[in-house]
Amino acid sequence: MMTDDSDGGDKVVAFPTTPEERRALRKAKQDRDRQRLINTFIDDAGGDQALFRTLDNIAYADLILAGHRETWPVRSVQFRHAYLRYLRQQLDRLLDTEPIMALVAKTAMSKAAINASLDNFETRAICSSMVREVHVRVAGHNGDIYIDMANADWHAIRITPAGWSVVESPPVRFVRTAGTLALPMPVRGTKIDALRSLLNTTDTDFPLVIAFLLAALHPRGPYPILILYGVQGSAKTNFLRRLRMLIDPHAVETSALPPSGRELFIAARNTHLQTFENVSKLSDLMSDHLCRLATGSGLRMRRLFKDTDETLFRSARPIAFEGISNVVTRPDLQDRAVIMKLESIPEYVTERELHTAFKQQHAEILGALLDMMVCGLANLPTTKLVKPPRMADFATWAVACGVERFEEHYAANRSNAIATMLAFDPLAEAIQTLMVRRKVWRGVMRDLLNVVGPTSGFKDANKLSSALRRLTPPLATVGIKVIFEDRRAEHRPFRIERIG
Repeated sequence: MMTDDSDGGDKVVAFPTTPEERRALRKAKQDRDRQRLINTFIDDAGGDQALFRTLDNIAYADLILAGHRETWPVRSVQFRHAYLRYLRQQLDRLLDTEPIMALVAKTAMSKAAINASLDNFETRAICSSMVREVHVRVAGHNGDIYIDMANADWHAIRITPAGWSVVESPPVRFVRTAGTLALPMPVRGTKIDALRSLLNTTDTDFPLVIAFLLAALHPRGPYPILILYGVQGSAKTNFLRRLRMLIDPHAVETSALPPSGRELFIAARNTHLQTFENVSKLSDLMSDHLCRLATGSGLRMRRLFKDTDETLFRSARPIAFEGISNVVTRPDLQDRAVIMKLESIPEYVTERELHTAFKQQHAEILGALLDMMVCGLANLPTTKLVKPPRMADFATWAVACGVERFEEHYAANRSNAIATMLAFDPLAEAIQTLMVRRKVWRGVMRDLLNVVGPTSGFKDANKLSSALRRLTPPLATVGIKVIFEDRRAEHRPFRIERIG
């Protein structure tokens, strides 16, 4: 027995007498030393304040690496590798000075020990009271806008009503996924017109392209959906790639439209701007998914291999896609879209030359967009539209940023898109033909089915009713008003009037 006579009183400690007790004592000491290594790894970034969770209970951690802060999910490959590199550094440092601690560090590098440490970090993050939102590329904070430059130093661009600057350790947390590429250091003093020569667009559509880019760099939706169509050889895909590389560069510049809503929203979790190429058709369901993603309605998805757990997605994303023909058939999607037809290029330029020209001007064009966003933040509180369109937030932001003659060009674009959609819609064509020589048509849906069914292809009154309700707003723009009256017995009469 050992006796310690100190001011705190007698303290008797039993000395381990058996091999089992001595092994247990050594293991307890190794566990304490290993826990000290774990704590030191996270303490450098602020201790338990560096561990946090999101609203859907995903564990994240802030790490101080090479003098800057990085944010990674605890279960990510990047976090695991950062922890392994830290243990290796500790092992190299302790080999000559503290061989016993070096042995602890080497033991901590085993697969089982690494997994146990990750469990420890995740538990502490999930049990933490610190809840934060993580962002991809663009975020807002206290009225300012932050854009992740995605460079090695984790710099961000801060835009305020007074100006823009490049900052370290922004107050928001950005997360990066595979394929995310860095933005160049923006340069001041260039006009946005420098972008015009790099895109196959018209003077009428160019302001709308600028408005779309400015909207895509805003941290909140609803976002417009940019739709490009035209014949082969009109550089539609290159158009999308230039826009993508300008504000949200990624290793995969464009991709095919996902086959399901689940995959669409998974893609939206990983990147900010969604760009899809060669879209040849669009189902009603996918059209609805695109509208929800652009407006931020969100999605609830069951986690794979789980019966009750859900993954939530609450953010909006800007979307752009292209195809040979205009695939928009739903008025709700058309109402949220900026639709442009690209003409054939009479004289081709090599992709290498285009890429070189873009790379030379990328930083200046980005700086010009940032200058416009500064004006937007300064003007937004006092910017009021006389007659706001459906996408009122998008239009107000574009006007506040100073996009020249935006309202005029946007109104013309919407009118042209509506006319194009109605011209290719069989039901709209049948309704317009029906109202050529009459002022009013009255009846019930079954009566209308008998009149327009053979030419529009409808055989069911319920489906006809749904299609007519979707077409009611665009038909009103060409002087045909559909008015549904109160239900009578088993039928609901309505009338179609030719107005204006």
